Amino acid sequence: MVTYNGENIFGSAVQFQHVAKPRAQQTVAFFGVSGIQVLDGGGRGRIFLIRGVLTAPSLAALGAAEGRFHDYADGVARVLVDNRGRAWPNVVFKGELVPDARGAISTGSGWALPYRAAFHGLT
Repeated sequence: MVTYNGENIFGSAVQFQHVAKPRAQQTVAFFGVSGIQVLDGGGRGRIFLIRGVLTAPSLAALGAAEGRFHDYADGVARVLVDNRGRAWPNVVFKGELVPDARGAISTGSGWALPYRAAFHGLT
């Protein structure tokens, strides 16, 4: 189960994708010398792309579930656990939550809201 700060804020049908950002490099070439010199500047973090569906019995409860996501957009780094049980420390949520353009969907027994979100790993 995917969690952030130990809490399942992601709902159901969660898809989790980890994308490492490119490493920083400095490349230098010298006149009269073949080739290039590359200096590695280290990693620059990672991005976690998450898709899921928030569900709730009422529109008000669905709004509260969406609001819980936004409560974490406070600049504080927390632990994100992926769907394979791997813990990723120092992950920040910057408020990048994109609800589906169709909006909330009635399920007959409640409401569902598909979404996309991005989290940023600092290390």
